Amino acid sequence: MGADSLEQLHADMEQARLVPTWKYVSQFVSMQPVVSYRPFLWKWDQVLAHLMRAGDLVTLERGAERRSMEHTNPDLRARFSTSHTLATALQLVRPGERAPAHRHQAGAVRFAARSHGGEVFTCVQGEPLRMEENDLLLTPSGTWHGHRNDTEHDIVWLDALDYPLVNLLQASWFEPGDDDSAPPRPEGYTTARYGHTRPAGWDGDPSPQPVMRYRWQDMRESIERLRREEGSAYDGILMEYVNPRTSGPTLPTMSCRAQLLRPGEHTRAHRATASTVHYVIEGEGSSIVDGQRFDWARGDVFVIPNWAWHEHRNPHGRDAILFCITDEPVMRALGMYREQPYPDHDGRQTVGSIFTP
Repeated sequence: MGADSLEQLHADMEQARLVPTWKYVSQFVSMQPVVSYRPFLWKWDQVLAHLMRAGDLVTLERGAERRSMEHTNPDLRARFSTSHTLATALQLVRPGERAPAHRHQAGAVRFAARSHGGEVFTCVQGEPLRMEENDLLLTPSGTWHGHRNDTEHDIVWLDALDYPLVNLLQASWFEPGDDDSAPPRPEGYTTARYGHTRPAGWDGDPSPQPVMRYRWQDMRESIERLRREEGSAYDGILMEYVNPRTSGPTLPTMSCRAQLLRPGEHTRAHRATASTVHYVIEGEGSSIVDGQRFDWARGDVFVIPNWAWHEHRNPHGRDAILFCITDEPVMRALGMYREQPYPDHDGRQTVGSIFTP
């Protein structure tokens, strides 16, 4: 029998479906996070034009379920996702329409992008949650939810779901329902329990994740009270929507935030092991992500991948306000959250290119 060789060992291991760590260790454990997708931006006018066309062609019947359009990152097209863990979309419900009730593993939030108020509701676990413009509504994992628009105006909102993470964990499930799937609750049921107070000594709602409507008026007032504070050198004035029962993140897998960039403000660059999707509530500005400038205005959506250097700039004479969704709670829960400041040029990147939609 001839002498054994390393090449023969590798060949025999391959037949046995084994991989030599000594040969591929750099692919198992990289020096820095390996990110498989790029930053991207979707313009409001372009997406809205397609959504309005769908309003004339797609009905909200069982099977279609929702009239929404996913912000699909070109590098994540097979996963229909915006970042590797988050998916966002714009959804349209026309006057008099009902979107049927269902529930699923994925947790979701709704941010009212365009609403004339009045009788526009997302009904979650039998509770009607009114949707005024820029309100944030929660649909926690496993909760029954449907939508209705009893006004004479279109309603458009931003959806954000964690289904890319759920699918990665191979834990997805979906169940269709109807208006009677959850016992009815009066409007304001959750707010009465979890406004600025919460039950003590008894529990009026056993759910660990309350069904919440966060009014934009309340968040706007909070931002205004703090606008003269120094804020964060990296994020300006950044306010988080919290779970009123736990004081933790908005949902276990997503933290929702509102970010104020004051006139002339230019933040310093940093990066973190969390991805973030931004929706522009008002104003104009730009974000520099890994040396590329992304110019944004009201209604635009853009994604900053994990471990990407990023900074924000508002060169104009009025406020710019962003709504942000980040998977930071997942990374913190797993002990994987890490953040770094940009070390050079006083924390400012050099712009090498400008993103073109």
